[in-house]
Amino acid sequence: MVKKLKKSSLNRRDSLIRLVLMLVIILLVNVVGRYFYLRFDLTAEKRYSISAPTKNMVKNLKDVVTVRVYLGGDLNAGFTRLKESTKNLLGELRAYGGKNIEFEFIDPMAIENLDERKTVMTDLMQRGLSPTNLTTKSKTESKQQLVFPGALVTYAGREMPVQLLENQIGYSPQEILNNSVISLEYKFANAIKKLIQYRAPRVAFLKGNGELSSVELGDIQATLKNLQYEVTDVTLQNGYYINNNYDALIIAKPRIAFDEKEKYQIDQYIMRGGKVLWLVDGTNASMDSLRGNPTGQFAVSNDLNLDDMLFKYGVRVNSDVVQDINLNNPIPLVVGKMGNAPQTEMFPWYYFPLLVSENSHPIGKNLDPIASFFASTIDTIQNPGVRKTILLHTTDNAKAQMAPTRIHFGILQSKPNPAYYNQPKLPIAVLLEGEFESVYKNRLAPEFLAASDTVQNLKYTEKSKASKMIVIGDGDIIRSEVRNDSSAYPLGYYIYTKQQFANKDFILNCIEYLIDDSGILQTRNKEVKLRMFNTVKVEEERWKWQLINIALPIGVIILMGLAFGFYRKRKYAS
Repeated sequence: MVKKLKKSSLNRRDSLIRLVLMLVIILLVNVVGRYFYLRFDLTAEKRYSISAPTKNMVKNLKDVVTVRVYLGGDLNAGFTRLKESTKNLLGELRAYGGKNIEFEFIDPMAIENLDERKTVMTDLMQRGLSPTNLTTKSKTESKQQLVFPGALVTYAGREMPVQLLENQIGYSPQEILNNSVISLEYKFANAIKKLIQYRAPRVAFLKGNGELSSVELGDIQATLKNLQYEVTDVTLQNGYYINNNYDALIIAKPRIAFDEKEKYQIDQYIMRGGKVLWLVDGTNASMDSLRGNPTGQFAVSNDLNLDDMLFKYGVRVNSDVVQDINLNNPIPLVVGKMGNAPQTEMFPWYYFPLLVSENSHPIGKNLDPIASFFASTIDTIQNPGVRKTILLHTTDNAKAQMAPTRIHFGILQSKPNPAYYNQPKLPIAVLLEGEFESVYKNRLAPEFLAASDTVQNLKYTEKSKASKMIVIGDGDIIRSEVRNDSSAYPLGYYIYTKQQFANKDFILNCIEYLIDDSGILQTRNKEVKLRMFNTVKVEEERWKWQLINIALPIGVIILMGLAFGFYRKRKYAS
């Protein structure tokens, strides 16, 4: 009896020691976990991970970032996925940003008072969030509701809207939602970056050489200002150099040739690290000239005196006009009269190709087609130290007509022969990255250099540090159509079909890539595979899987209970 009591006492003591040791280990693990932070993402695409630039940015926040997401209510499966993905991403940001990341989800449609709800909806739209109609279907009914798939990000008294849902033409709803999920990190990281930057990035539009007017550039400039950019105009005629306080210089469709002094200023701006977005036409083709001449227009080379300069940097804008019979915008033409009223029909206009990007570069990834107008091809030149990336190109059924060439509406009278359109993927936009050499190297007299250094107080530089520029063979890609009241349509809006193309997104991505060295734009390379259910198979095998998921676990538990009872009965009966 004494031995049994001693044994029982020892067992209790051992159990108590084990319990204390377990509690101590748990406590130590929690303490260590506060200082050594680990997260594991076991998905193939790392869909629950954020990129290193985003992590570094949120870790170094100096104040609280507040995110209010206005996506709530009775959502369908696709929008529920978008909501949950947004919640997961914001949770990941808070995991690295700590108390400096706060977020909440709000359903504005849940407001019972109708007047108050309308006021809130109007306020959200004025602050930059666009609503969308959502159709929720069940077996018995189909219900429509208005939802706001967007968020407002606030930091230090400043605010920026984030639209969660992509607006993409030609994609299925599942693909649109999938692309929306993919771009969530970039959208939130970009908004936070814009809000926390110590100064607004400065973008200068070149004037004085026949560039696009302020009205034609109105939408892109207004958008840049809304995105916290400082936008200004700069002329080459009134100064001796371009100030490198400008983070990027945009040369939008010049029509007057540059003289050597102007070229020298641009060249030295690049050599000192300046970034340039070139939008240059290879020919003088235009719809105004074409419509005013029934016999057509002879498109000739657009001599801007920039060929030697761009050639030195690594590209050549060709004097040609691109046609694409596979993907293009239509134009209206008068085909007859009914009474006194002209009758018009829409015809595909091969000179207005829709440009695409098939590489994974973040500038063009997951974008809709880009509308172009009389675009010219670009050749890349072998240039050591400069890397070239094709950003935009035509489809496989295209060709380039060398100038001088006649452009006329007569080509629409017969069906195009695909055998003549056999130049696939003609490049229209090229990114150049690397160290650029001055076009004036070994060309300037010593006395000019001495005088230039004295006047500008800037020493001539013959080679740049690592830099980048983008050359686009169509100046109209950045141009907005102008209404009769002299106001600008949204950039990318095609007035004849009332379609919105991705010109604005593409230009904004170009500017951001040129200016930003943090790598935030690289988050657009994230990819999540769309794994779709076979809805027919799901419906056919519904009962089987319901039975497996409900009845099988219950059956296993019952069998385990019976087996355990049988085991106890045999053990204690013996």
